[in-house]
Amino acid sequence: MSVPGVLRTCFVLLVFGGVLWKNPPTEIYLKESFCAVSWIHPFGCDRLGRDVFSLFSYGAFSTLIFSLPARLITLLFGSLICMIQYALPFTGRFLFAPISSVFVSVPSLLIALLTLHALGSGPMVLLIALVLGDWAFVYETLQSKIREIDGSGFVLAASFFGASRANVFRNHIFPSTLPVLKVLFTTGLPGVVMTLALFSYLGVSAAGDRFGPGLGEQISFARDYAYAAPLALLLPVLGIVGLVTALNFKKDE
Repeated sequence: MSVPGVLRTCFVLLVFGGVLWKNPPTEIYLKESFCAVSWIHPFGCDRLGRDVFSLFSYGAFSTLIFSLPARLITLLFGSLICMIQYALPFTGRFLFAPISSVFVSVPSLLIALLTLHALGSGPMVLLIALVLGDWAFVYETLQSKIREIDGSGFVLAASFFGASRANVFRNHIFPSTLPVLKVLFTTGLPGVVMTLALFSYLGVSAAGDRFGPGLGEQISFARDYAYAAPLALLLPVLGIVGLVTALNFKKDE
């Protein structure tokens, strides 16, 4: 196994080991404020007496379990729009293409922030914000692949023998786009992690009541007492870097 592979494995074991060992950091223990490093608290405690290792593990875990379905839903949403446009071509010319051009021209992070500002906070709103921020790029990428496949011989033959456009998309077009969807899934996950970390830094966490504060929120909170508990600031930063690196599925050179 290569060195990056070993580091990914160690990071994953550290996160899941902390989740299995520690309780979610949702309670405050002021008597344990800035507790020293020990076997019980291997990385010490923060200002509110929460175990830093527990904060790191559950923050990374909650980000991971939210980013995966968020990315899948975004890809499904983009694929559904492409299917509708292929079955009903006029919808692309008069509806999806103009809307997509607007969404692509605006930074995805700004779209997500505007969505949160308009709809409020919460896991479902956060999911909607992520989908609205990324669907246009998925749509445009899939459309370029669909236009390439649409002129192939097997698609022309299927249309010649009377297959409907919906049938052609389901049986020929969509299977040919699966490699593109796989690439979009793997390359988009690090971006979702960074977006979730930024939202968490601004105080919008995916499941703070169940898993405790997100990694970004931990950074925002710990920066005010970095000298008293430096690990409380360092661990969430390493958590974000570790997640981005672990979810980067490019082959190690």
